[in-house]
Amino acid sequence: MKAKKSGTLALIIVSIIALYVVGTTFLIIGLSTYNPYYVFVFLGAIFLLLGILFTCLTISDYNFIIKYKNKVSEALALIDIHLKMRFDLVPNLVNVVKGYAKHEQETFKSVIEARNKFLKTKSEEKKIDCANKCLSGLKTIFSVVENYPELKASKVFKNLMDELSTIEDKLVAARRIYDGNVTTYNTYIQVFPKNILAGIFGFEPCKLFKIDTGENILPEVKL
Repeated sequence: MKAKKSGTLALIIVSIIALYVVGTTFLIIGLSTYNPYYVFVFLGAIFLLLGILFTCLTISDYNFIIKYKNKVSEALALIDIHLKMRFDLVPNLVNVVKGYAKHEQETFKSVIEARNKFLKTKSEEKKIDCANKCLSGLKTIFSVVENYPELKASKVFKNLMDELSTIEDKLVAARRIYDGNVTTYNTYIQVFPKNILAGIFGFEPCKLFKIDTGENILPEVKL
């Protein structure tokens, strides 16, 4: 596969160089006599313009791909920041709730474990898995909270929920930005003839962000 990509890249480079060489040769021939051969001058200009055009298109396409590849990386980093902010609230939420719902110790343990794994792993797929497991545990915790009006009314719990609501809104917005950039990037590298250039330089499609957010559970615990 690498040999095939290298061969294609070499062919493109040789083709562009050939356009410049042929164009320059025709111009030299056309202008080398006292009475210029305007046909050669015209052909030389055409070949040179084609060479310049292909060069500009190749550079432009490559730069566009790099631009959106970087945007995808930036958006993913922003999602990671908001996920970390969500996980930073987990210990405080657990500490506030566990005094009321001691029978949910297993849930508390699983949520804390998901948080710790998220902070340690570098794999984006594992981070997503940890984030979804954490949200699943939070749903259980929030359903438990419904049975304790005094807990729901506490200032500490309200403040935590306000923070979580803000983080979830930011996470939803960040995920939309990420998915939008991924869609643009994937479409660009898959359409012809840009897919040829993308294949040569090894640009691979990115996955949409498959992560749950808390917009569906937060209304149940807001006061």
